[in-house]
Amino acid sequence: MSIKDIENEIREEGSKRIAKINAVAKDNVKIIEQTIEKYAKSEAEKVRKAEMRKAELMRRQIVADASIKGKHMMETEKNKLIDQVFDNAKMQILGASDKEKTAILENLAKEGKKGIKDADVVVDKKYSQLLKSAKSIDLGDFGVIVQSKNGKIRIDNTLNNCLKQMEIDLRPKIAGVLFE
Repeated sequence: MSIKDIENEIREEGSKRIAKINAVAKDNVKIIEQTIEKYAKSEAEKVRKAEMRKAELMRRQIVADASIKGKHMMETEKNKLIDQVFDNAKMQILGASDKEKTAILENLAKEGKKGIKDADVVVDKKYSQLLKSAKSIDLGDFGVIVQSKNGKIRIDNTLNNCLKQMEIDLRPKIAGVLFE
């Protein structure tokens, strides 16, 4: 065997080894790529699930906020309607005939006098002709104020005060009638 033959054999053997190394390297690269792809898909799925949870949480929060705002708006509108009932009642009283207003004023004075002996009755100047027995001052409201002569006891039976006191009890009843 000549040096050339030995050299060719070594080259041939080297080429075979290089081909084997390249094949093994190619297989290893495929395995690494598959592993990386599998890992990337797994991580992407984790991120997708986490983002879906966040999106669902945000959706629930938006729905809850909208529900709360809706309920608040409903309550506000209900309160406006109830307030309107009280305003309408006030307007009906103020729009009553003089005969009806006189009866109302007399009744308010009578109720106020029950708790006070020898009481003074005060009525607004605007309504003084309806309740002649009362003193007239500028109350700025329909109704009467009943007070003791010494001024220590005072009962405010004016329309605004009576409605304010009645509102506490009547508001739930009116709501029941209007909204149930």
